[in-house]
Amino acid sequence: MFNYIIFLAMFLTAFVSAQLCIFLFYKKRRIHLNGLLGVILCVFIYSLFYSFELICPNLTFMKLFTGIEYIGIASIPAFWVIMALEYTNKSRYITKKLYMLLFSLPMVLVALNITNDYHHLFYKSYTVDIADNLYIANLKPGIVYVICVIFVNVCFIVGNSLYLIFYRKENSLYKKRSFKIMLTSFIPWIGYWIYMSRITSIRIDIVPIFMGVFCLIYTYALFKSNIFETATIARHVVFDNISEAILVLDQENKIIDMNNIAEKIFNIKSKLAIGQDVCTEFKEYQEIIKYIYEEKETSFNCEIKIKNKLYYFKGKLTLINNNRGKGKVIVLSDNTEQVLMIKKLEYYGITDVLTGVYNRKYFYKIAKEKIEACSDKKHMSLLMMDIDKFKIINDTYGHPTGDIVLKKVMNICKELLGKKYYIGRYGGEEFLILLDNANSEKALEIGETIRRRIENLEILHDNKCIKITSSFGIFTSVRERDLENMIKFADKALYEAKSLGRNRVSIKMGNS
Repeated sequence: MFNYIIFLAMFLTAFVSAQLCIFLFYKKRRIHLNGLLGVILCVFIYSLFYSFELICPNLTFMKLFTGIEYIGIASIPAFWVIMALEYTNKSRYITKKLYMLLFSLPMVLVALNITNDYHHLFYKSYTVDIADNLYIANLKPGIVYVICVIFVNVCFIVGNSLYLIFYRKENSLYKKRSFKIMLTSFIPWIGYWIYMSRITSIRIDIVPIFMGVFCLIYTYALFKSNIFETATIARHVVFDNISEAILVLDQENKIIDMNNIAEKIFNIKSKLAIGQDVCTEFKEYQEIIKYIYEEKETSFNCEIKIKNKLYYFKGKLTLINNNRGKGKVIVLSDNTEQVLMIKKLEYYGITDVLTGVYNRKYFYKIAKEKIEACSDKKHMSLLMMDIDKFKIINDTYGHPTGDIVLKKVMNICKELLGKKYYIGRYGGEEFLILLDNANSEKALEIGETIRRRIENLEILHDNKCIKITSSFGIFTSVRERDLENMIKFADKALYEAKSLGRNRVSIKMGNS
């Protein structure tokens, strides 16, 4: 009776694995684990030909069946590693080189097993014992058999370690499922060591039975739990590798999931953050938190400082409300590079790159806006300045030195005027300064202050000290609101300052 039970168990294992292979083949677009298909195909070969071996009275055929068995036995460990890499979201490591590395040894092992009678490297001896009408191979292992044992165990250690590490890193939402996979992965290995330790009274290879249990559990997983559905695998592939940071919250605003990008950007470990209130974990980022409190779907832009670095995000908050529960999903796209590029383009569009003040076009625009907005009772002053004999500086010391002079002069102006007043490059070495709400006394004071600072400026060139001066023309009025006219009157005042000997400030008053 015992022999029939053993034979039936082996044959049933082959039958189950064959059915599962057919299922996986037809569902290969939906089931995202090629390694699993390989493992179960190998289990089919292993269990089917081992069942033939048990009832075969002919030693020659037994050896042939054993050789075919080893196609499955030696390949299972290789496919085991591939399956583990696929499930644990490490498919990027599965390359042609890896396949060649993993399957080169199994090919050699199978070849040496089939040709063992010529070299006896795999088995030193191969005889047969009969127990309950079953033909049991009595083997004396050779050096290649030992290599095969080492290969099997190394592959199982690698694969099961991947499952274990993945389980430990997995968040609470998927931890139960990962625990089942991790636990199931040890079943074949346990069966292998029961067989290798010779606990059983009869030397029957029970590994195919354990592999059959493994196949049955995975079959259940495929049909019921959808563990290996493409959609589930996509959760790891897409969710964890997508370029956007994603936070998933429950209805109480507690974090139930976050992807790798969110961890990296905010320097928060998901295993520590999951289960915590998002407002506590992200208290430094109120630009995001405020949208969570609004309890409505929205798109937003926010500016956040993380580790003293400024980030610009484009965010979207989506509400979840279905039969599985309520919550929120926050998707944050890092828009920093684009925003900085836009800011850079905007800067170059309005700024004179050499001196860092407004270019002529933008100065005209902002000056007209300020002049039009100014009431009739307020003074408006326009200062035009020119660096004296600048052409001589260029001709004597070169244009690069001339550029340095322009930068130094404008640095003085920006330092003295701050952001209260507006400076623009009019052309060459001439600049315009709009003094909003500044009367003649104030404008004259500002002009004289700048003139003195420039007069005291020393610029070193080839161990020589270059001294420069500047001339200023100011126009002040409470009625004139035409920028072109103001520039014309300021230019006349500047001409007057130059004609009087330069390095001075001249002022013209408009009609009150």
